[in-house]
Amino acid sequence: VLPRLRPEADMPALIAIKDGAVVAHCPALENLGSKSDGTIEPRAVEEFLDRAGVLLRDPPAFEDLCRIRPEEMMLLENMADERAAAGAAVVEPDPEEFYNCGVEGCNKTFHHEHVGLKTDQQDGLLVSQEDAIGDSYCMPCEIDT
Repeated sequence: VLPRLRPEADMPALIAIKDGAVVAHCPALENLGSKSDGTIEPRAVEEFLDRAGVLLRDPPAFEDLCRIRPEEMMLLENMADERAAAGAAVVEPDPEEFYNCGVEGCNKTFHHEHVGLKTDQQDGLLVSQEDAIGDSYCMPCEIDT
């Protein structure tokens, strides 16, 4: 349980946590330095942490803190093997199975159109001209006068 601290009076604060429990706290950094000039005394912080039982004078090796546990390593290897097996099972479709939309390099296998690209197979319009203006469109007639 975190100590009850008042943001307007107790901050900043130093809280010592050991094995997931608060073992000591220092509201407003009391007795850790000079309030008048706003400095913190490193020796006072070290003493506070030592009395709280959270100061490690000889920290563990980096490898001990950051190593991957054997069960995690096995899980990672298993996931990699499954991914590799799934990748090997993917079969690329035959080139004859691709839909020919008229756009070079397009390998989609289903019927589709590319908006804005005019090809022999499509006009490239979002809405075809027939759908937009219908069959009854007539060019303006020129009237001879």
